[in-house]
Amino acid sequence: MTQLRQIGTRLWRSYSIGFFVLVVSAVLMLLTPNFFRADNLLNVLANASIVGIVGLGMTLAIASGSFDLSVGSTAALAGCVALNLVPEHGVLVGVLAGVLVGALVGLANGLVITELRVPAFIATMAMMTIVRGVALIYTDGRDLYLFGYPAFKVLTRRILGLVPMPVILVLAILLALALVLAHTRFGRHLLAVGSNLPATKRAGVATSPVIWGVFAIVGATAALTGLIVSAQVLTANARLNFGLELSAIAVVVIGGTALTGGRASLIGTLLGSLLVAVINNGLNLMNVPIFYQQLTVGLLLLAALAMSVRQGYNPA
Repeated sequence: MTQLRQIGTRLWRSYSIGFFVLVVSAVLMLLTPNFFRADNLLNVLANASIVGIVGLGMTLAIASGSFDLSVGSTAALAGCVALNLVPEHGVLVGVLAGVLVGALVGLANGLVITELRVPAFIATMAMMTIVRGVALIYTDGRDLYLFGYPAFKVLTRRILGLVPMPVILVLAILLALALVLAHTRFGRHLLAVGSNLPATKRAGVATSPVIWGVFAIVGATAALTGLIVSAQVLTANARLNFGLELSAIAVVVIGGTALTGGRASLIGTLLGSLLVAVINNGLNLMNVPIFYQQLTVGLLLLAALAMSVRQGYNPA
């Protein structure tokens, strides 16, 4: 009976967020008939996927017992680099360079944490400011525009006129990271680091490369999110993607990944991003001001943290 109760608790913790998505969607369908239109639902999926991409990377960071506050700055810098390179070198080079910049920023975070022994909170908060500064220097404080290069919008187009590209990207990343966690030594070591770092070290695991890899992945997913945001408007600047770190952490926690580390709920993260996107879309359709949307995300995060406390996480 105890084992059945534990299994039931784990299943509820992992998939209850899907139930809330359905409930909120049903309520919004009653309050605003436009919510259930096909175009609107596709927009919801696209917006959820954009945050979900960086959320999946953040899931690995939190599962490893850490997190990254620099993802918003990383996304902004990646967008600036990509838009600057596309006119001379093409879309593929611009996109690859942007993702590479993100991975390098993440790797720098990992090195500061492991080699300088700076706590992740301090290291990534400092990097958040540093990377914004680099983006400002790189662009000379100007906005970059890419009008005349519609090919860059491939990151936001609908495949076959139906499925938004961000949805395909987030599902591909979900599958790749799920395979990494389930079937690779890196994935097993990542969860072990999050469960008990000292014990993992005593077991002979080289934990530093694991942390480097985790933060490189977080940086790469943040960069991809930044590229998609820039592709939507064909614009990039150092001020874009403010608050992305809060959104990423929120969808991870709402999705059920434990802040104590050692467990990752990738599907939960996507459901968390979908819940936030559904609520924000519904508020938009009801002409509710945007700052109420920010309030809603904050309240959802607070509720998720309260549930984590009940499940044994002590933020103190």
